[in-house]
This record gives sequence, structure tokens and C-alpha cells, in this order.
Amino acid sequence: MRFDFDRDEAYEPATFLAMLQTEVREGNARLEHPFVKLLFDAKLTMDQLRGFAKQDFALKRCPTWWNAGRLLNAPNLDVQRRVARSLLEELGEEGEGHTEMYLRFGAALGISERDMFGAPLLPSTILVVDQFMAINRHRPVVESLASGSVAGEAINVEFCTRFVAASDRGYHIAGDGLEWFNEHVVADQTHGSTGETLVLEYATTKELQNRVVDAVIRSKAAYWVFFEGLYQAYVLGEVAGGYPHYSPGHHLPASYPFAS
Repeated sequence: MRFDFDRDEAYEPATFLAMLQTEVREGNARLEHPFVKLLFDAKLTMDQLRGFAKQDFALKRCPTWWNAGRLLNAPNLDVQRRVARSLLEELGEEGEGHTEMYLRFGAALGISERDMFGAPLLPSTILVVDQFMAINRHRPVVESLASGSVAGEAINVEFCTRFVAASDRGYHIAGDGLEWFNEHVVADQTHGSTGETLVLEYATTKELQNRVVDAVIRSKAAYWVFFEGLYQAYVLGEVAGGYPHYSPGHHLPASYPFAS
């Protein structure tokens, strides 16, 4: 049974969550896009992998801001505490937060911290970053968590597991370069369950169920745009020649995406 936007009656919470989980996996770019398949098959060149790391870092540095937006939109202390736990985990102690972990992935590929933060961004990357910033700043927490934790972090576990396996087979990323991915194989099982719990507790009216599905679809669509940009620029673009990039501090505010 598929979710019906035109239905008047709300679905039972457990039924709705099952529909949402099915929707998340169906046609998910993070598992099915051609660029991702090349990534999982260890068929990207190291230059293509570096391009992926720089663009992906524009997303991976954002969850602290996303969680801060969710905290602002949380309806009570109980939900605030749940969101705050995720925020503090993302921040970590100095040098041990998730952003620093991803910087070590870049370093293992030969990319400096300065080049990760200052990497010129593809048009598609900018659009996707802005979409996720908007969802987490302006939508109720159950919608943003459905978009991020149910639609995003639930897929992270499989994505990270398959990427680590690809590294073992072909990329041979050394040392702590895979720390971010190994961490999220474990951590995002908990994050995903937090979003699922809130969906069960709060998405009990048909209007809110419609909005939750809308947020999930927008998240899925954003990832298709993100990976299509990578594919066009770093796979097809190598043949066609060149693809526009926009630099923080030149084309974009130096503090992007915080100032977006």
C-alpha cells in the first residue's frame, strides 16, 4: 500500500512509519545513482574521489546547524533534549567532532583542511545545501527529522558500509581516513531511530503525515540533484570539458552556508 496524499483519514502511526521507510529506500540516489554505483564498485579515479569529498564536505559540515535549527523548532523539553544529544554528538570535543572526522577523510586523499573548507562548489551542491538548510531552519522538527534522520541517516548505515568495503577493495584509504564512515555505521542507527520515534509520536494527523512525506520526498530529490551534479561534472565533464564551480569568499559569502 502506497501513501495517498488525498486520503482524509490519518494512517495508524506504525502503518505510516512503514510506508515512510519503504518510500525512503525506493529509488534512493544514495544507493542507486550511477555515480554512487561507480563509488561502491571502486571504479572512480582518485581525482573523482577527491571531487566527491570536497562537494560532500559542503553537506557533512552542516549537521550542527541543522540540529540547531531543529532545536529551535522543537515543541517541548523532551524533544529538545533528544535533538540536543544529536547536536552534542556532532560537535564532539575539539578535534573529535564529526566535521573533524570528515576532514581526516579529505587529508587521507591529500586534501588540506583549507582546501576542504574553501572548495569551489558545483551549482547542484549549492542548491542541495540550501534546500537542507531551509528544511531544518523553517519546518517543524518532526518534518526536518523525517527528512534527515529517517530519509538520510537510515540510509547512511548502508552507504557507509558499502563505501568502506569499496575502500578495502580498491581505494585503500589509510589510517583514520575512514573514521567518519565507520562512526556512522553505528551512530546513525540511533539517529534514525530518534526520527522514527518522533514520527510515531507526532505524525498522527493526516495533515502532518502529508507534510512529513513531502519533506522526505524533497530530501530524496535533493540527493538525486547532488549526485547528478557530481556525475555531470566529474564523470561526463571529463569528456565534455569543464563545469562551473562557485567559490566561498568570491562568488558566495565567505561564511557560506551559514550566511545563506
